Amino acid sequence: PHRENETHHIATCIKPLLDNRNGKNIFIFGSPGIGKTLAVKSVFRELEETTDVLPIYINSWKHDTLYKILLEICNIIGYKFIQDKSSDQIMQDIKKILNKKSLVFCFDEIDKLNNYDVLYFILEDIYRKTIILITNERSWANSLDIRLKSRLYPELLEFRAYNYEETLDILKQRTNYAFVPNIFEKDCIEEIAKKTFELGDIRSGIYLLKESGELSESRSSKKINLDDVNNAIKKLSE
Repeated sequence: PHRENETHHIATCIKPLLDNRNGKNIFIFGSPGIGKTLAVKSVFRELEETTDVLPIYINSWKHDTLYKILLEICNIIGYKFIQDKSSDQIMQDIKKILNKKSLVFCFDEIDKLNNYDVLYFILEDIYRKTIILITNERSWANSLDIRLKSRLYPELLEFRAYNYEETLDILKQRTNYAFVPNIFEKDCIEEIAKKTFELGDIRSGIYLLKESGELSESRSSKKINLDDVNNAIKKLSE
């Protein structure tokens, strides 16, 4: 919710791939917990459901080396290989498979990557692609090698923080998934939304919803009240 402009921008950069042309690369930045990853994943879901474009999502925190990334790509495309193959051999093998498709690569937490060999590989050897790089820090791009910058030429897409009304709306939607109707007493969700907006991280608000519910449950109550919310906020602060 409230990321329609951003998802439209991402989709516009990917759109040339639908005509078998190269897409545009995107550098996405913004503070944690404001929907960067979820926005990209929502576009990826639509790609999978409605097009032949293959989305490849890599969490660079979990897969921080060339070999780990190549293994994850092999897993996504269903390619099995002999374990003692080198990274170079794997790249040559999967290049033949990848170049039969139009591709969107997303490297989330890109600043956690140990080296950028995989980006050179994609930029130089893959024909039709869009590369999406996600990080919390805009300044990360300054550390890139000039040769990599000149090949990427990414669009810049900043995710701003949610305002209070957007924060409240998102948390209300989440309560519909997790709780029975009317379980929160008056002003409880608003209080959680205020704290979440202050912190600027939707994940903290989801934690507060969950913790408030568990505190209420622990005292066998059928309602979540302001004391539960305030105790959850105190626990979060601690």
